[in-house]
Amino acid sequence: MHDHTNHSVRRLTTAGVLAAAIVLLTTLVSIPMPGGLGYINLGDAGVLIAGALLGGGWGALCAGVASALSDVLLGWGVYAPATFLIKGAVAFIAGSLFAKTEKGVRYLFFYLAALVVPLGYFLYETLLYGYAAAIPNVVFNALQCVVGAVVAHVITVMLKKTKLFSAENALLPVCAEILREPKNGPDVVLIAKRAQSGVLKKAGDMLSVQGTTARLVVIDDMYAFKRLNAAQTERFLPGNVPYVRVDDADATPETVVQAALETMKT
Repeated sequence: MHDHTNHSVRRLTTAGVLAAAIVLLTTLVSIPMPGGLGYINLGDAGVLIAGALLGGGWGALCAGVASALSDVLLGWGVYAPATFLIKGAVAFIAGSLFAKTEKGVRYLFFYLAALVVPLGYFLYETLLYGYAAAIPNVVFNALQCVVGAVVAHVITVMLKKTKLFSAENALLPVCAEILREPKNGPDVVLIAKRAQSGVLKKAGDMLSVQGTTARLVVIDDMYAFKRLNAAQTERFLPGNVPYVRVDDADATPETVVQAALETMKT
């Protein structure tokens, strides 16, 4: 059984740790670029790892805020607004694609997402300093993003062997959560939006009284499962177990129970 509050606390804690790591990687390993415009750092590695661990949305917020803060701390506050958007975009792209792509290919997205860095800063520096001044930094930013992607690739491969990516861990970059899991497995799976968790719980209790066990799953939106890969979807919806998806906002526990019983008969 997963508790929604604990789930959120764990994500916030992990986001905090990753944000601190991004700041350290950025500020402790910073090399001024020739010409005095900006600096090279290892923060991109932390940005990509944040995307992989937290998923697109949380990863983008964590990476954007931490990277922008690093600019301010190092005296490059003029870059902070662009950094927030650029590094946030890198984490969002990497995290979103990593979460729903089969292993092997998924790491390619680290390198593709990292290319947003030289492109984004080139556009921003062109606005600030002009085309001629921005061109030389493209090579250095490209080198930085590739090195960051390599480091993130290696570290993420290592992390995947830990519980951070296990099926039981609530930090998986998914958009669904199991509220209740029967000890001996479910006879049926009940699915609804988080706002209807109370209806699901009552329906689950009513089914339990009748001798039917139900796994209760809440989702962020009705497109949640389309953003999951096959393994993650199987975690919530085993192929051999019938399920009921509650799409009606006015559904009652009684109607959910009736739908579950009818589904189990078919």
